[in-house]
Amino acid sequence: MAKVTYGAQSFSLDRRRLWLVSAAMHYPRVPRGLWRDRIRAAKQAGFNCIETYVFWNAHEPEPGVFDFTDNLDVRRFVEIVAEEGMFCWFRPGPYVCAEWDNGGLPPWLHRVKLDRRSGPMRLREGSGPFLSAVSRYYSAVMEQVADLQVTRPMAQGRPAASPARNAPGTAAGGFAGQGAGPIVLIQVENEWFSRNDEQEEAYHQQLIRLLREAGAEVPLTVCNQLWQPVDGTVHTWNASANLPADLRQLAAVQPDAPRLVSEYWTGWFDHWGGKHADTVDAEKHFYRMAGVLAAGAQPNLYMFHGGTNFGFTGGRTVGGPSMFMTTSYDYDAPLLEAGGRGAKYDLTKRIATFASQFGGVFAHLEPATHTVAVAPDEGEHPASVIHQRGGRGGVTFIVRSPKDKQKQTTLLLPNGLSLPVPLGDLRAVWLLTDTPLSGGVTLDYTNLSPLAWVDDRMLVLYGPAGAGGLVSLDGAQVEVTVPTGKTPKVELVNGVTLLVLSPAMADAGYAHPDGWVVGVRGLDEADGPQPRKGWATRTLVAPDGGVTKTKQSVTRRPAAPSLGPWRVADCDAYLDGSAEGYTAAKGPAAFEHLGRQYDYGYGWARLRLPESAAAKAVKAISPGSGDRLHVYRGAKFERLIGLSFGGNDLAPAPLRPAGELVVLIDNLGRFNYGPCVGERKGLLDHFYAVEPVRLPKPERLAQQAPDPFALAGYVPDHRRNDARPAEAWTWRVKPAGRRPMVLELDGLPHDAVVKVNGEPVAMWHHHGSGGFRRFVLDPADDGPFTGGQNELELALFAPADEPPTKPADAGVRLWQTTANLTAKAEWAYSPWSPPADDAFAPRPRKSDPRKPTAKPLDQPTWYRTSFRVPGTRCPLFFDADGLSKGQLYLNGRNVGRYFVQTRDGQDVPPQRRYYLPEPWLDATGDNTLTLFDEHGFSPHRSSLVYDELGPYG
Repeated sequence: MAKVTYGAQSFSLDRRRLWLVSAAMHYPRVPRGLWRDRIRAAKQAGFNCIETYVFWNAHEPEPGVFDFTDNLDVRRFVEIVAEEGMFCWFRPGPYVCAEWDNGGLPPWLHRVKLDRRSGPMRLREGSGPFLSAVSRYYSAVMEQVADLQVTRPMAQGRPAASPARNAPGTAAGGFAGQGAGPIVLIQVENEWFSRNDEQEEAYHQQLIRLLREAGAEVPLTVCNQLWQPVDGTVHTWNASANLPADLRQLAAVQPDAPRLVSEYWTGWFDHWGGKHADTVDAEKHFYRMAGVLAAGAQPNLYMFHGGTNFGFTGGRTVGGPSMFMTTSYDYDAPLLEAGGRGAKYDLTKRIATFASQFGGVFAHLEPATHTVAVAPDEGEHPASVIHQRGGRGGVTFIVRSPKDKQKQTTLLLPNGLSLPVPLGDLRAVWLLTDTPLSGGVTLDYTNLSPLAWVDDRMLVLYGPAGAGGLVSLDGAQVEVTVPTGKTPKVELVNGVTLLVLSPAMADAGYAHPDGWVVGVRGLDEADGPQPRKGWATRTLVAPDGGVTKTKQSVTRRPAAPSLGPWRVADCDAYLDGSAEGYTAAKGPAAFEHLGRQYDYGYGWARLRLPESAAAKAVKAISPGSGDRLHVYRGAKFERLIGLSFGGNDLAPAPLRPAGELVVLIDNLGRFNYGPCVGERKGLLDHFYAVEPVRLPKPERLAQQAPDPFALAGYVPDHRRNDARPAEAWTWRVKPAGRRPMVLELDGLPHDAVVKVNGEPVAMWHHHGSGGFRRFVLDPADDGPFTGGQNELELALFAPADEPPTKPADAGVRLWQTTANLTAKAEWAYSPWSPPADDAFAPRPRKSDPRKPTAKPLDQPTWYRTSFRVPGTRCPLFFDADGLSKGQLYLNGRNVGRYFVQTRDGQDVPPQRRYYLPEPWLDATGDNTLTLFDEHGFSPHRSSLVYDELGPYG
């Protein structure tokens, strides 16, 4: 049986060193029919490894019920990785973050029945019920892929992997070989940013044990930024900027293991109401990726291809009360949401191709050769030169800030030779010295950047157009001039073919089964060159120097399909409370407790209150409920409580506690990151009438910082036993009539433990709570809050010597409930789902108020239309112009949320176009598009658009 080991620089498979250049993509975010296309796009960009998370809540929708079919067939995804000759870095969590709902944790964890012996369900720590659920999940996942590890031959009858094309003659450059599985690394847990040594044994070592027992044989990695040591794993790093420094520090802390960047962030995610995250442009990305390699580290580009948050899978993150993920997970990644390739892809291809093709050089570097260098700086230092050497030669990187305008520099080589290096406008340049190439050839030095060594006889290099190049092979120096047009330079030197390219040619160049082709935008599934805009001729250079030119033309984009007439289905039966789906309930309930049908998206609630002609509207809250409550009375819209994205609607809202209320409850996505992972959704509490309590000036006490681990084993951004000077604020409060009180924190600048009568009851995270949180203090509960005098304390993690913060400025508010408005209500719930096909009216009558017009109906409405496509080769998008917020379906598949404007017509950026994946389209007949619009806005201005560049093209 094969074995994967590692040393200070690289991993080894049966003593053959590996160098991983990894591209992240998530199989559930890419339609199954496009998996191979996206994987091949990574391979064509030079990557030799695919990294993916595994999403527990997608695979186990109910306890013990697993789904590995269709888009969740993770085994088939990994098999395709193998078939394309690539490694796989497998990351099964159980928590994954990934801007995915609940960070991948299943909502049903909240409805697991517990007994006294099992203890409570505590997520992401050594809780018996949680570990028991993880054990079942690990076993199911590893049953799918255990035999796809590089340590095992693939099962008989399974497709065998083909070696990577045009890889250099070392295992570092490509896949391990035919017959073996591709999984080379497995990550355990994810971003556990806390220090609690008790949990190292109680949680992390238990996860390791469970994974090993389930069949994991390859090395295990963790990525917790060194917060928590985890014995038996390789620590990795997550970041975007400052990586050369961080990775040197990682080497100092972990000198006996390779440096891996488990997530080098190529861009960032988008959230509703925010600006499209495009701050990491192509040149900056190129510079940063060069910095990773200059530090002698193996990168994983998160994301190389982001894909789409289909259905209700988008999560919620920290940084504000409304940080909910858009449907597009484009991530401003090199490979765009619909598969388009832009400038960031081209620059990625240059450096990834070099890193994998010459992986043997990197894998044999000596980590101790890190020398003092000018620190790379994206805005200040003009240039930094970083050199490393090892058993397969030396590599030098020159990385430059935008301020460096020099076009050429001169390096002094170890042998005393002065080497002029053309820089042009390149932000990063790399050089090789004393590098033995397969075939018995040694590259002594060159002042051009190598890209590939093809078929043991063709060296591909590139540099600034028009620059003078120097190449020394086996002691013979050759001078070449980098071409300026669109025809590459070919030189034959002592049996070696030199292929010299300009940056434009490098971007338009790809490894090809017959050599190297220039002037294309990629290769199709049969390795056929695809024409590139602006290149009327493509050039194929064979390893022996033979040149073949072929005329080509780019196929014009077809005209976008037209949408047919819209049909309409109402929600009247739900709005008036008569729908058969309503089921009686005892009172408020979290979605997670109502069952699988309520785990994601929307749900209906019906509250029948006693009629009272004297009942007036009062200011009310339902603590912790949300994210958006659409309240209807008599089937007419009355109020939106929660997040409108047009302002702060978290304050108490007017509500008349009489008659029948129907609430459309909108779950916009659970926290995927931070301390609130595992939050519950739905109508979690009664509606209470409230009045503000004027807090007196608090008593301020200097004390040691509180112990947050009294509340949980995992507390982000905190270390156990970290007793430092801090301060506390205390108040004396007494509830009126023994009724609940609500503590509201919004913008408190420091973490704090909420204490009642000296007992910790909750934790406030100023960064991780979303910027707003309510804590219910109820004398009727079993907690320490009483109906008499209580001491309310905020034990802050704020140094006592900091300037004092005023509680009012910090958003500390207290509400006294004056009445439980829904205590006597008859409660009922109904799942939300698309209507039956026959519910859609063929065509609204002129007198029908649901006729599609520009005027919104002010009630949730379903729309349906059909269209035909001439083919499924060009990416198609739905432009939701004129709609408000809702859900989009294509041929019965849930494409995802759309959100383009609020109820009052305010624009909600950044996404207006929504990807309709090619495999989900039918080129032979009608395609059905179904919309659910929360406010009944008309789709008459919506349209279909072809665009390779995606929703932000």
